[in-house]
Amino acid sequence: MNRYRNSGGVSRRSFLQLSAATGFFVGAGALLSSCVPAAAPGGQAGAGGVTLRFVTNHGESDVPLFKQVIETFMQANPEITIDHLDVAGNEFYDTINAQGVAQQLPDVWYTRTFDIPVYASKGWTTNLQALVDRDSAEVRVDDFWPAQVAQMRWNNELYALPYDFSNVGIYYNKKMFDEVGMAYPSETWTWPDLVEIALNFVQKDSSGQFTRWGLQFFNWNWVFHGLLMGWGGKIFTDDLSECIIDSPENRECFDFFIAARQQGLYPAAGAAPAGVDPFASGLLPMAFQGSWATTSMRSNIGDKFDFDCAPMPLSPAGKSCINAAGGAWGIATNTQNLEAAWKFVKFLTSTESTNTLISEPLRSIPGRKSSVPLWNETAAQGGLPPASVQVFPAQMDGANAAPFPPYWQDYSNAWNNLIAPMLDGVVTDGPDIVLPMFQQEVNRLIAQSNV
Repeated sequence: MNRYRNSGGVSRRSFLQLSAATGFFVGAGALLSSCVPAAAPGGQAGAGGVTLRFVTNHGESDVPLFKQVIETFMQANPEITIDHLDVAGNEFYDTINAQGVAQQLPDVWYTRTFDIPVYASKGWTTNLQALVDRDSAEVRVDDFWPAQVAQMRWNNELYALPYDFSNVGIYYNKKMFDEVGMAYPSETWTWPDLVEIALNFVQKDSSGQFTRWGLQFFNWNWVFHGLLMGWGGKIFTDDLSECIIDSPENRECFDFFIAARQQGLYPAAGAAPAGVDPFASGLLPMAFQGSWATTSMRSNIGDKFDFDCAPMPLSPAGKSCINAAGGAWGIATNTQNLEAAWKFVKFLTSTESTNTLISEPLRSIPGRKSSVPLWNETAAQGGLPPASVQVFPAQMDGANAAPFPPYWQDYSNAWNNLIAPMLDGVVTDGPDIVLPMFQQEVNRLIAQSNV
């Protein structure tokens, strides 16, 4: 009998209906609080064992990998049945947030490192520190990336175990470099070096409008935090009680990228051709892209040109500009089967499972260092580009660990409304105007969250 359930006792429809129902109760507020039913247990004790609800956020292509891990776990633990459901896109966050309020979360679910402080501060995820300490020889925290361990903590205690970890480097088109006689990037290059190289590729038309740029660039906040830290800046106070982004170091960093954009380093919003991947199409020589992109790069580029990757450039002062974020697994505080859920999470984050889920299919960097050799071996199979893909795990040891506060979701909205338009050239205001506004808005959000 196959006890693996991909849609199990709680179907996708039921899962989302529960989200809608809990959303109704949340919106109704105190008026209907007395009508809210008692929280449903996370995992039900079935005949002769336990069933755990397990929810992922990865898409259909990864479901067979999870099925393989789950079946291996259940063969070794016949008393536990895993009821797996994968929910992609925005439905996932909508449902998790609604079920968290109603204390009806799955026993085990996927949580990114920037979600952990949000869920922990709300009391939705179990503090795992005592379990980690008890089973330290099995968990082996020293096999995790230090930066990810820091991000999985809340109030200095672990609330999750890792799945993968992601950082960003620079992919480059070797054919375009060869055509202009440019040397390939070195492992110790800096951002000024990158700008100097990129400007060799910039082109304008007769009216002075850019028609080619040097870099495909993204302004993701968690990535840009690494740049700010490389420039010597900070985003929050150490206790996360105040935003302090408006500093000389951070202004200098933003000024650097805005000036580089104005020289043609990367396109302003709306300037590049719509609906086209400019790097994969051979229009731009370099792409600011993540460790997770290797397989998609191979697919999108095909045999159009040879490409490689280089580490994230250092700051002008030679400091690491890497900030990383990753996926992890949390256990709901509403679970009725904590020990069973913990046993499953330990297996889910073992080297064996990490090999199956991350290193063999060549997803982003594995959450365990012990899985990296297999990841490197997989990446090198067939002699496919990029030949230097090992730079991604190699630069992880020096990664910064920018904190993610419990007000992260509101912070992200403020970033997208104020910082991103400045970086993209949507507004002409510089950091001397935008950073004080942003800092004031984030501190307002912090004060509001403390009420």
